[in-house]
Amino acid sequence: MISKTLSRLMALCVGAGIFSGSNSVSIGETFQLDQVYCTKHAHFLAPVDAPDHRKYAPSRIVDILHVKLDVTPDFKKRTVSGTTTISFKPIAKPVDQLRLDAVELDISEIMGSGEIDSWHISDDAVVIDFKNQIPAETEFTVVLNHSAEPKKGMYFRTPEMGYKEGEAHLFTQGEPVEARHWFPSFDAPNEKFTSEITCHVPQGMVVLSNGRLVSQNNEADTGLTSFTWLQDTPHVNYLISLVAGHFVKIEDRYRDISMAFWTLPSEIDQAMNSFQDTKAMMAFFEEEIGVTYPWAKYDQVCVNDFVAGGMENTSLTSLTDRTLFTSDTENLRSSQGLVAHELAHQWFGDLVTCKDWSHLWLNEGFATYYDALFEEHKNGRDAFLY
Repeated sequence: MISKTLSRLMALCVGAGIFSGSNSVSIGETFQLDQVYCTKHAHFLAPVDAPDHRKYAPSRIVDILHVKLDVTPDFKKRTVSGTTTISFKPIAKPVDQLRLDAVELDISEIMGSGEIDSWHISDDAVVIDFKNQIPAETEFTVVLNHSAEPKKGMYFRTPEMGYKEGEAHLFTQGEPVEARHWFPSFDAPNEKFTSEITCHVPQGMVVLSNGRLVSQNNEADTGLTSFTWLQDTPHVNYLISLVAGHFVKIEDRYRDISMAFWTLPSEIDQAMNSFQDTKAMMAFFEEEIGVTYPWAKYDQVCVNDFVAGGMENTSLTSLTDRTLFTSDTENLRSSQGLVAHELAHQWFGDLVTCKDWSHLWLNEGFATYYDALFEEHKNGRDAFLY
């Protein structure tokens, strides 16, 4: 199946002139070819005379095993505080220092499973010096307490900002390098690890994240509700997602995979219009790719004023609520292309990830192509060619 798809993709790319040396490649949800600009990935698609936009993978001196986040957002202040716990092993040789990406984070304390000598913060990182070298292949854990008023990475939508009463929410966006604005991390696509998120929110809100929900508890001492999600299949940092707020859902299943489509309460009547083809897409992609869907669930959530069309966070895709439409406009509006594109990324981008951002066109090229393949599957060859 994979070889068949690759052959079709190569033929399409050659026919479209993608390998002809042109700097203008059409990938992503919306684009302007003359500016080599893509709404979803404006950080990467830049003219060749802008070298600062070309980001290669940093060297890995440690293998990160697990990242655990425990956070509490403040919807009134639009801030977030919490703890990040990172477990890792040095690769090949001992290390006496660990650098983590961190932008405008207020870090109040750092602890470790061994003694920490000192730590300091720069404009874009926190650097931790260990008292003794950590031997290669020896597991070590660091715990960082931090808070932030994120300008990127985490976005609040609250009544104080002009959004609807009773529909306050937040969402995160990691791609390309925004996660570092709300928690310290190895914020690059060439490192995979398992992850866990606990988030404490006012009662009545729900929390969505990667993987499977392992606990939900009302906290008598704080009056908050905590949700804990575990992603036990390794994935990369930019795919970590946290969505919290007043959401409702419609549900379905594909084989043993739970599927849900979440919206704000005022928009739930439009949810099925955008959700309706997801099960058919899942079955088609599994057959076409030859690899079963690799994650524990597949949820999609629509948020107010999302920063792009959609984002393929592992097992939890974020979508703009502009994709929603009423049944009266179904002949004018469709979510098929967006939903198919982001679902295809669960294989191409999430299961298999580009090593560095100069290869982002592969993530986007495959997702765009599989969107077209589903169009052919549903509506025929002429629709695919068009």
